[in-house]
Amino acid sequence: MAAENLDSGQKLNNNNGLNKNAKTSLSVIIPAYNEEKRIRQTIAELRSYLKSKKFIYEIIAVNDGSTDGTLNVLKDTIKADLRVLTISKSGKGAAVKEGILSADAQNDFVFFMDADLSTSVSEIGSFIDIFKKEPETGAIIGSRYLPEGSVIVQPAFRNLVGRTFSLIKSKLLGINFYDSQCGFKAFRMPDAKKIFGKSEIKGFSFDVEILYIALLNSIKVKEASVDWRHKPGGHVNIVADSLPMLIELFQIFLNKNKYIS
Repeated sequence: MAAENLDSGQKLNNNNGLNKNAKTSLSVIIPAYNEEKRIRQTIAELRSYLKSKKFIYEIIAVNDGSTDGTLNVLKDTIKADLRVLTISKSGKGAAVKEGILSADAQNDFVFFMDADLSTSVSEIGSFIDIFKKEPETGAIIGSRYLPEGSVIVQPAFRNLVGRTFSLIKSKLLGINFYDSQCGFKAFRMPDAKKIFGKSEIKGFSFDVEILYIALLNSIKVKEASVDWRHKPGGHVNIVADSLPMLIELFQIFLNKNKYIS
């Protein structure tokens, strides 16, 4: 699965390290499939926030074989801080993996977030603060279901299906996070490269797989509350995608020996 890489021909200077005099550097991955109606605003909001915080950053949008005008909109928004990768339609897991493996390895952190901004871009700063306070933490996952701190605005049926999936995941794989599927996650860059270098699931259960890989390789994962507001127009069909996601859980279980270093 070769990706086409579009950029402005420029590269931002990066500064590795977390000492108090160094600027924080990060990559933000946005998987995009048929997002022409909102991807421009998403990129604009993300740019505005990252610039306001004076981070050293790159944005990588991965166009997952969109059939609408997503790619054209992304081309119109390319600047020095944005790279656009295009892959054939492969699934969200494949798009996120492509973006993370393409990210600048010299950056401190890498995030991935959904194109609909169901979680605010301001959570980026909150997660970086956690990383700086907890040097032993290698990954932070956004959670809508922690007992304290989260605001959830989404249909009740989605809550029910999500909790059922979490129960099966816990019993089969021993993954006991409240929320593995939230589309807002962050990693220290070396840990992200290690985890996604081993991942294989291309569909929506990739979130479970990367957490499983992290735990099997003793990478500490922290769950942090985020506010979540469901946006219409997403691409997860809560009914049609449930069976494939369950099948992927069993694939993850069978792949256990492949994930261990």
